Amino acid sequence: MKIFTLMLALIFYVLINFACEPQDMPCVNPPCEPVDTTTPKPMIDTNIVWKHNADTNRNVCSSMVPVLYGNTVLFSRRTSGIPDGFMFFNKGTGELLHLYEDHISPEWKSGATYQYKQFCVVTDWYEVFLLDMESNRMIKRINLRNFGYDGRPRISGLAEWVYIPVEKLGHPKQEYTNTWLRWNMVTDQMEEVLTIVDQGTFAAGFESLAFWFKPNGDTVMIFQNRQYDFINSKRRIDLYAYNMRTLEIEWKVDSFTITGNTSVFPIIIEGDHLYFQGGNEAFCFSCVDGSLIWSQYFPGEGFFVSNAILEEELYLLKGETKKMYALDKKTGSIVWVNNEAGTSSSNLVYHKGYIYYETGQDGLGVLRRIRVSDGKVDWTLFPSTYKQFLHASYGPSGIVIDHETDLLYANDRVYHLCIKLPK
Repeated sequence: MKIFTLMLALIFYVLINFACEPQDMPCVNPPCEPVDTTTPKPMIDTNIVWKHNADTNRNVCSSMVPVLYGNTVLFSRRTSGIPDGFMFFNKGTGELLHLYEDHISPEWKSGATYQYKQFCVVTDWYEVFLLDMESNRMIKRINLRNFGYDGRPRISGLAEWVYIPVEKLGHPKQEYTNTWLRWNMVTDQMEEVLTIVDQGTFAAGFESLAFWFKPNGDTVMIFQNRQYDFINSKRRIDLYAYNMRTLEIEWKVDSFTITGNTSVFPIIIEGDHLYFQGGNEAFCFSCVDGSLIWSQYFPGEGFFVSNAILEEELYLLKGETKKMYALDKKTGSIVWVNNEAGTSSSNLVYHKGYIYYETGQDGLGVLRRIRVSDGKVDWTLFPSTYKQFLHASYGPSGIVIDHETDLLYANDRVYHLCIKLPK
Protein backbone atom coordinates (compact mmCIF):
# COMPACT_ATOMS: atom_id res chain seq x y z
CA MET A 1 0.00 0.00 0.00
CA LYS A 2 2.84 2.32 0.84
CA ILE A 3 4.50 1.62 -2.53
CA PHE A 4 1.19 2.19 -4.35
CA THR A 5 0.78 5.57 -2.62
CA LEU A 6 4.30 6.63 -3.64
CA MET A 7 3.60 5.66 -7.27
CA LEU A 8 0.40 7.74 -7.32
CA ALA A 9 2.31 10.70 -5.90
CA LEU A 10 4.99 10.34 -8.58
CA ILE A 11 2.39 10.20 -11.37
CA PHE A 12 0.65 13.28 -9.96
CA TYR A 13 4.00 15.13 -9.88
CA VAL A 14 4.73 14.31 -13.50
CA LEU A 15 1.27 15.45 -14.65
CA ILE A 16 1.56 18.74 -12.80
CA ASN A 17 5.06 19.62 -14.07
CA PHE A 18 5.08 18.29 -17.63
CA ALA A 19 1.49 18.48 -18.90
CA CYS A 20 1.60 22.28 -19.08
CA GLU A 21 3.31 24.40 -21.80
CA PRO A 22 7.09 24.01 -21.70
CA GLN A 23 9.03 26.60 -19.83
CA ASP A 24 11.30 28.98 -21.74
CA MET A 25 14.66 27.64 -22.76
CA PRO A 26 17.50 28.97 -20.64
CA CYS A 27 19.16 32.08 -22.00
CA VAL A 28 22.58 30.97 -23.20
CA ASN A 29 23.80 34.28 -24.59
CA PRO A 30 22.01 37.16 -22.78
CA PRO A 31 20.22 39.45 -23.25
CA CYS A 32 17.53 37.10 -24.58
CA GLU A 33 13.95 37.59 -25.71
CA PRO A 34 11.12 35.03 -25.81
CA VAL A 35 10.98 33.24 -29.17
CA ASP A 36 7.80 33.95 -31.14
CA THR A 37 6.99 30.66 -32.88
CA THR A 38 3.68 31.81 -34.37
CA THR A 39 4.54 34.82 -36.54
CA PRO A 40 7.52 34.71 -38.97
CA LYS A 41 9.53 37.91 -38.74
CA PRO A 42 11.08 39.48 -41.85
CA MET A 43 14.85 39.25 -42.01
CA ILE A 44 16.56 42.64 -41.96
CA ASP A 45 19.72 42.63 -44.05
CA THR A 46 21.83 45.62 -43.05
CA ASN A 47 23.87 45.27 -46.25
CA ILE A 48 20.84 46.27 -48.36
CA VAL A 49 20.31 50.00 -48.79
CA TRP A 50 17.13 49.54 -50.85
CA LYS A 51 15.36 46.94 -52.94
CA HIS A 52 12.52 46.94 -55.47
CA ASN A 53 10.27 44.06 -56.49
CA ALA A 54 9.61 44.60 -60.22
CA ASP A 55 6.97 41.85 -60.48
CA THR A 56 4.88 41.59 -57.32
CA ASN A 57 2.50 39.10 -58.93
CA ARG A 58 5.06 36.35 -59.57
CA ASN A 59 7.96 37.60 -57.47
CA VAL A 60 10.35 36.58 -60.25
CA CYS A 61 12.42 39.13 -62.17
CA SER A 62 15.93 39.49 -63.54
CA SER A 63 17.71 42.30 -65.39
CA MET A 64 20.39 43.24 -67.86
CA VAL A 65 23.62 44.47 -66.25
CA PRO A 66 22.64 47.69 -64.40
CA VAL A 67 23.90 51.03 -65.73
CA LEU A 68 24.92 54.09 -63.67
CA TYR A 69 24.89 57.76 -64.59
CA GLY A 70 24.65 60.75 -62.25
CA ASN A 71 22.00 60.02 -59.64
CA THR A 72 20.32 57.32 -61.75
CA VAL A 73 20.73 53.56 -61.92
CA LEU A 74 19.07 51.72 -64.80
CA PHE A 75 17.70 48.17 -64.63
CA SER A 76 15.61 46.25 -67.14
CA ARG A 77 12.60 44.13 -66.18
CA ARG A 78 12.95 40.53 -67.34
CA THR A 79 9.93 38.55 -66.24
CA SER A 80 6.96 36.80 -67.84
CA GLY A 81 3.40 37.87 -68.49
CA ILE A 82 4.26 41.59 -68.54
CA PRO A 83 6.40 43.49 -71.07
CA ASP A 84 10.11 43.91 -70.57
CA GLY A 85 11.10 47.49 -69.97
CA PHE A 86 13.62 49.95 -68.60
CA MET A 87 13.42 51.03 -64.97
CA PHE A 88 15.12 54.28 -63.89
CA PHE A 89 15.79 54.52 -60.14
CA ASN A 90 17.28 57.15 -57.90
CA LYS A 91 20.49 55.29 -57.11
CA GLY A 92 20.60 56.45 -53.48
CA THR A 93 16.99 56.08 -52.37
CA GLY A 94 15.57 53.48 -54.75
CA GLU A 95 12.73 55.77 -55.84
CA LEU A 96 11.36 54.61 -59.21
CA LEU A 97 11.79 57.68 -61.42
CA HIS A 98 10.37 56.23 -64.62
CA LEU A 99 9.27 52.91 -66.13
CA TYR A 100 9.28 52.39 -69.89
CA GLU A 101 7.26 49.33 -70.88
CA ASP A 102 7.96 47.94 -74.34
CA HIS A 103 4.63 46.75 -75.71
CA ILE A 104 6.03 46.51 -79.26
CA SER A 105 8.68 43.90 -78.44
CA PRO A 106 7.69 42.69 -74.96
CA GLU A 107 10.24 39.85 -74.73
CA TRP A 108 13.53 40.11 -72.82
CA LYS A 109 16.14 42.49 -74.19
CA SER A 110 19.57 40.97 -74.83
CA GLY A 111 20.83 44.09 -73.12
CA ALA A 112 24.21 44.99 -74.63
CA THR A 113 24.96 48.59 -73.67
CA TYR A 114 27.18 51.49 -74.64
CA GLN A 115 27.32 54.79 -72.73
CA TYR A 116 28.30 58.24 -73.94
CA LYS A 117 27.78 61.12 -71.52
CA GLN A 118 24.14 60.92 -70.36
CA PHE A 119 23.13 58.68 -73.24
CA CYS A 120 22.88 54.92 -72.97
CA VAL A 121 22.33 52.70 -76.00
CA VAL A 122 20.79 49.28 -75.41
CA THR A 123 20.51 46.71 -78.21
CA ASP A 124 18.33 43.69 -78.69
CA TRP A 125 19.67 42.08 -81.87
CA TYR A 126 18.04 44.15 -84.62
CA GLU A 127 16.50 46.77 -82.31
CA VAL A 128 18.41 49.71 -80.84
CA PHE A 129 17.14 51.83 -77.94
CA LEU A 130 18.51 55.25 -77.02
CA LEU A 131 17.96 56.27 -73.39
CA ASP A 132 18.62 59.65 -71.81
CA MET A 133 19.67 59.06 -68.20
CA GLU A 134 19.51 62.75 -67.37
CA SER A 135 15.80 63.02 -68.16
CA ASN A 136 15.28 59.30 -67.39
CA ARG A 137 13.44 58.61 -70.62
CA MET A 138 13.63 56.36 -73.67
CA ILE A 139 13.98 58.87 -76.50
CA LYS A 140 14.47 56.79 -79.64
CA ARG A 141 14.26 53.26 -81.00
CA ILE A 142 15.60 51.99 -84.30
CA ASN A 143 14.73 48.79 -86.12
CA LEU A 144 17.78 47.81 -88.18
CA ARG A 145 15.61 45.62 -90.40
CA ASN A 146 14.02 48.79 -91.74
CA PHE A 147 17.46 49.66 -93.10
CA GLY A 148 18.22 46.21 -94.53
CA TYR A 149 20.26 44.77 -91.66
CA ASP A 150 20.06 42.21 -88.90
CA GLY A 151 22.13 43.03 -85.84
CA ARG A 152 23.93 41.07 -83.18
CA PRO A 153 23.56 41.27 -79.38
CA ARG A 154 26.97 42.86 -78.70
CA ILE A 155 28.02 46.41 -79.58
CA SER A 156 30.84 48.87 -79.06
CA GLY A 157 31.24 52.61 -79.34
CA LEU A 158 33.50 55.62 -79.70
CA ALA A 159 32.22 59.02 -78.56
CA GLU A 160 28.72 59.50 -80.04
CA TRP A 161 29.16 56.67 -82.56
CA VAL A 162 27.70 53.23 -81.83
CA TYR A 163 29.32 50.33 -83.73
CA ILE A 164 27.14 47.31 -84.48
CA PRO A 165 28.17 44.11 -86.28
CA VAL A 166 25.45 43.36 -88.82
CA GLU A 167 24.49 40.99 -91.59
CA LYS A 168 22.83 42.25 -94.76
CA LEU A 169 19.31 41.00 -95.34
CA GLY A 170 18.87 39.22 -98.66
CA HIS A 171 22.60 38.65 -99.14
CA PRO A 172 23.46 35.22 -100.63
CA LYS A 173 25.48 34.58 -97.45
CA GLN A 174 23.06 36.27 -95.10
CA GLU A 175 24.48 34.42 -92.11
CA TYR A 176 27.63 36.53 -92.51
CA THR A 177 27.97 39.13 -89.78
CA ASN A 178 30.78 40.66 -91.80
CA THR A 179 29.95 44.39 -91.78
CA TRP A 180 30.60 47.06 -89.17
CA LEU A 181 27.74 49.55 -89.15
CA ARG A 182 27.90 52.72 -87.14
CA TRP A 183 25.13 55.04 -85.98
CA ASN A 184 25.53 58.52 -84.57
CA MET A 185 23.23 58.88 -81.57
CA VAL A 186 23.34 62.70 -81.81
CA THR A 187 22.89 63.36 -85.55
CA ASP A 188 21.10 60.07 -86.40
CA GLN A 189 23.58 59.45 -89.22
CA MET A 190 24.05 55.77 -90.17
CA GLU A 191 26.84 54.38 -92.38
CA GLU A 192 28.77 51.23 -93.16
CA VAL A 193 32.38 51.33 -92.03
CA LEU A 194 33.90 48.07 -93.22
CA THR A 195 32.86 44.86 -94.94
CA ILE A 196 35.14 41.81 -95.24
CA VAL A 197 34.13 39.21 -97.80
CA ASP A 198 35.30 35.64 -97.30
CA GLN A 199 35.42 33.74 -100.58
CA GLY A 200 35.37 30.35 -98.87
CA THR A 201 32.64 28.46 -97.06
CA PHE A 202 33.23 30.19 -93.72
CA ALA A 203 30.50 32.39 -92.24
CA ALA A 204 31.94 35.57 -90.73
CA GLY A 205 31.16 36.88 -87.25
CA PHE A 206 32.62 40.21 -86.09
CA GLU A 207 33.08 40.59 -82.32
CA SER A 208 35.13 42.22 -79.54
CA LEU A 209 35.73 45.65 -81.09
CA ALA A 210 38.20 47.99 -79.40
CA PHE A 211 39.92 51.19 -80.53
CA TRP A 212 43.63 52.03 -80.54
CA PHE A 213 44.82 55.61 -80.97
CA LYS A 214 48.15 55.78 -82.80
CA PRO A 215 50.76 58.36 -81.86
CA ASN A 216 50.05 60.19 -85.16
CA GLY A 217 46.37 60.61 -84.23
CA ASP A 218 44.93 57.82 -86.38
CA THR A 219 42.16 55.67 -84.94
CA VAL A 220 42.47 51.92 -85.50
CA MET A 221 39.60 49.44 -85.07
CA ILE A 222 40.84 46.12 -83.65
CA PHE A 223 38.41 43.20 -83.63
CA GLN A 224 38.11 39.47 -84.14
CA ASN A 225 36.37 37.61 -86.95
CA ARG A 226 34.90 34.39 -85.52
CA GLN A 227 34.30 32.27 -88.60
CA TYR A 228 32.41 29.00 -88.92
CA ASP A 229 32.39 26.57 -91.81
CA PHE A 230 29.08 24.88 -91.16
CA ILE A 231 29.41 22.59 -94.17
CA ASN A 232 32.74 21.12 -93.14
CA SER A 233 32.39 21.65 -89.35
CA LYS A 234 35.46 23.89 -89.08
CA ARG A 235 36.23 27.08 -87.17
CA ARG A 236 38.78 29.84 -87.66
CA ILE A 237 39.57 33.00 -85.68
CA ASP A 238 41.29 35.96 -87.34
CA LEU A 239 42.32 39.25 -85.72
CA TYR A 240 42.12 42.52 -87.71
CA ALA A 241 43.41 46.08 -87.32
CA TYR A 242 41.65 48.61 -89.57
CA ASN A 243 42.85 52.23 -89.94
CA MET A 244 39.81 54.53 -90.09
CA ARG A 245 41.73 57.38 -91.77
CA THR A 246 43.54 55.45 -94.50
CA LEU A 247 40.65 52.93 -94.84
CA GLU A 248 43.17 50.10 -94.95
CA ILE A 249 43.81 46.90 -93.02
CA GLU A 250 47.04 47.63 -91.12
CA TRP A 251 47.62 44.03 -90.11
CA LYS A 252 45.85 40.70 -89.73
CA VAL A 253 46.60 37.64 -87.60
CA ASP A 254 45.29 34.47 -89.25
CA SER A 255 43.76 31.57 -87.35
CA PHE A 256 45.79 32.14 -84.20
CA THR A 257 43.97 29.99 -81.61
CA ILE A 258 44.65 26.36 -80.74
CA THR A 259 40.99 25.38 -80.49
CA GLY A 260 39.54 27.60 -83.23
CA ASN A 261 37.29 29.26 -80.65
CA THR A 262 37.29 32.43 -78.59
CA SER A 263 35.32 34.47 -76.10
CA VAL A 264 33.14 37.30 -77.41
CA PHE A 265 34.12 39.75 -74.68
CA PRO A 266 35.82 43.02 -75.65
CA ILE A 267 39.52 43.29 -76.33
CA ILE A 268 41.33 45.34 -73.67
CA ILE A 269 43.89 47.88 -74.92
CA GLU A 270 46.53 49.51 -72.73
CA GLY A 271 49.24 51.59 -74.37
CA ASP A 272 50.27 49.74 -77.53
CA HIS A 273 49.32 46.29 -76.20
CA LEU A 274 46.03 44.44 -76.57
CA TYR A 275 44.80 41.67 -74.27
CA PHE A 276 42.38 39.06 -75.48
CA GLN A 277 40.74 35.92 -74.05
CA GLY A 278 40.34 32.89 -76.26
CA GLY A 279 38.16 29.86 -75.61
CA ASN A 280 40.75 28.52 -73.17
CA GLU A 281 43.72 30.76 -73.96
CA ALA A 282 44.95 34.24 -73.05
CA PHE A 283 46.87 36.47 -75.47
CA CYS A 284 48.82 39.69 -75.57
CA PHE A 285 49.51 41.23 -78.99
CA SER A 286 51.22 44.36 -80.22
CA CYS A 287 48.78 46.97 -81.50
CA VAL A 288 51.52 48.26 -83.82
CA ASP A 289 52.00 45.21 -86.02
CA GLY A 290 49.91 42.40 -84.53
CA SER A 291 52.93 40.43 -83.34
CA LEU A 292 52.34 38.01 -80.47
CA ILE A 293 53.95 39.14 -77.20
CA TRP A 294 52.81 36.21 -75.07
CA SER A 295 50.11 33.55 -74.82
CA GLN A 296 48.99 31.16 -72.12
CA TYR A 297 47.04 27.93 -72.69
CA PHE A 298 44.66 26.42 -70.10
CA PRO A 299 43.67 22.87 -71.13
CA GLY A 300 40.21 21.89 -69.93
CA GLU A 301 39.29 25.47 -69.06
CA GLY A 302 36.88 27.91 -70.72
CA PHE A 303 36.65 31.71 -70.75
CA PHE A 304 33.26 32.13 -72.43
CA VAL A 305 31.04 33.48 -69.65
CA SER A 306 32.94 36.31 -67.88
CA ASN A 307 34.93 39.30 -69.02
CA ALA A 308 38.61 39.73 -68.24
CA ILE A 309 40.04 42.52 -66.05
CA LEU A 310 43.34 44.39 -66.48
CA GLU A 311 44.32 46.01 -63.19
CA GLU A 312 47.30 46.29 -60.83
CA GLU A 313 49.71 44.94 -63.48
CA LEU A 314 47.64 41.77 -63.75
CA TYR A 315 45.40 40.24 -66.44
CA LEU A 316 42.62 38.51 -64.51
CA LEU A 317 40.45 35.73 -65.95
CA LYS A 318 37.49 33.82 -64.51
CA GLY A 319 37.22 30.31 -65.88
CA GLU A 320 34.11 28.22 -66.36
CA THR A 321 35.55 25.93 -63.70
CA LYS A 322 35.83 27.23 -60.13
CA LYS A 323 39.21 28.80 -60.84
CA MET A 324 40.25 32.42 -61.18
CA TYR A 325 43.64 33.25 -62.69
CA ALA A 326 45.94 36.26 -62.39
CA LEU A 327 48.60 36.61 -65.10
CA ASP A 328 51.50 39.04 -65.21
CA LYS A 329 50.45 41.48 -67.92
CA LYS A 330 54.03 41.82 -69.22
CA THR A 331 54.98 38.16 -69.45
CA GLY A 332 51.77 36.14 -69.22
CA SER A 333 53.20 34.09 -66.37
CA ILE A 334 50.75 32.93 -63.70
CA VAL A 335 51.00 35.02 -60.51
CA TRP A 336 48.25 33.26 -58.56
CA VAL A 337 45.33 30.87 -59.00
CA ASN A 338 42.32 30.64 -56.72
CA ASN A 339 41.02 27.08 -57.15
CA GLU A 340 37.80 27.72 -55.20
CA ALA A 341 36.71 31.09 -56.58
CA GLY A 342 33.47 29.47 -57.74
CA THR A 343 31.74 29.24 -61.08
CA SER A 344 30.32 32.41 -62.57
CA SER A 345 27.92 33.27 -65.36
CA SER A 346 28.08 37.06 -65.29
CA ASN A 347 30.48 39.97 -65.30
CA LEU A 348 33.55 40.79 -63.20
CA VAL A 349 33.96 44.29 -61.76
CA TYR A 350 37.16 45.80 -60.31
CA HIS A 351 36.78 48.16 -57.35
CA LYS A 352 39.45 49.46 -54.97
CA GLY A 353 41.72 46.44 -54.95
CA TYR A 354 39.06 43.74 -55.31
CA ILE A 355 37.29 41.76 -58.02
CA TYR A 356 33.53 41.48 -57.41
CA TYR A 357 31.33 38.91 -59.13
CA GLU A 358 28.37 36.56 -58.79
CA THR A 359 28.98 32.88 -58.10
CA GLY A 360 27.42 29.92 -56.29
CA GLN A 361 27.81 28.45 -52.82
CA ASP A 362 25.71 25.87 -50.93
CA GLY A 363 23.14 25.80 -53.73
CA LEU A 364 22.60 29.58 -53.78
CA GLY A 365 23.86 32.38 -55.98
CA VAL A 366 26.05 34.72 -53.91
CA LEU A 367 28.08 37.89 -54.30
CA ARG A 368 31.79 37.51 -53.70
CA ARG A 369 34.98 39.49 -53.81
CA ILE A 370 38.61 38.45 -54.20
CA ARG A 371 41.67 40.51 -53.32
CA VAL A 372 43.68 41.23 -56.44
CA SER A 373 46.97 41.31 -54.54
CA ASP A 374 46.88 37.68 -53.39
CA GLY A 375 43.75 36.04 -54.83
CA LYS A 376 42.11 35.44 -51.45
CA VAL A 377 38.34 35.55 -50.91
CA ASP A 378 37.45 37.88 -48.03
CA TRP A 379 33.71 38.55 -48.52
CA THR A 380 30.70 36.50 -49.59
CA LEU A 381 27.10 37.72 -49.39
CA PHE A 382 24.15 35.32 -49.49
CA PRO A 383 20.71 36.51 -50.70
CA SER A 384 18.79 37.41 -47.54
CA THR A 385 15.42 36.88 -49.26
CA TYR A 386 15.91 33.16 -49.95
CA LYS A 387 13.98 32.19 -46.79
CA GLN A 388 10.97 34.04 -48.18
CA PHE A 389 11.53 33.18 -51.86
CA LEU A 390 13.35 29.89 -52.39
CA HIS A 391 14.40 30.87 -55.91
CA ALA A 392 16.17 34.04 -54.72
CA SER A 393 19.76 33.89 -55.91
CA TYR A 394 22.35 36.35 -57.19
CA GLY A 395 23.21 35.90 -60.87
CA PRO A 396 23.25 35.85 -63.79
CA SER A 397 21.98 39.41 -64.30
CA GLY A 398 25.34 41.02 -63.53
CA ILE A 399 26.49 43.84 -61.27
CA VAL A 400 27.70 47.42 -61.37
CA ILE A 401 29.53 49.39 -58.65
CA ASP A 402 29.44 53.11 -57.90
CA HIS A 403 33.12 53.79 -57.25
CA GLU A 404 32.39 57.02 -55.35
CA THR A 405 29.74 55.72 -52.93
CA ASP A 406 30.93 52.08 -52.58
CA LEU A 407 27.45 50.86 -53.47
CA LEU A 408 26.85 47.76 -55.58
CA TYR A 409 23.74 47.22 -57.70
CA ALA A 410 22.50 43.71 -58.46
CA ASN A 411 19.45 41.51 -58.90
CA ASP A 412 18.58 38.42 -56.84
CA ARG A 413 15.89 37.10 -59.23
CA VAL A 414 13.22 38.78 -57.14
CA TYR A 415 14.49 42.28 -56.31
CA HIS A 416 16.59 44.97 -57.92
CA LEU A 417 18.97 45.86 -55.09
CA CYS A 418 21.41 48.47 -53.85
CA ILE A 419 23.99 46.91 -51.52
CA LYS A 420 26.52 48.55 -49.21
CA LEU A 421 29.98 47.07 -49.65
CA PRO A 422 32.14 46.16 -46.68
CA LYS A 423 35.14 48.28 -45.86
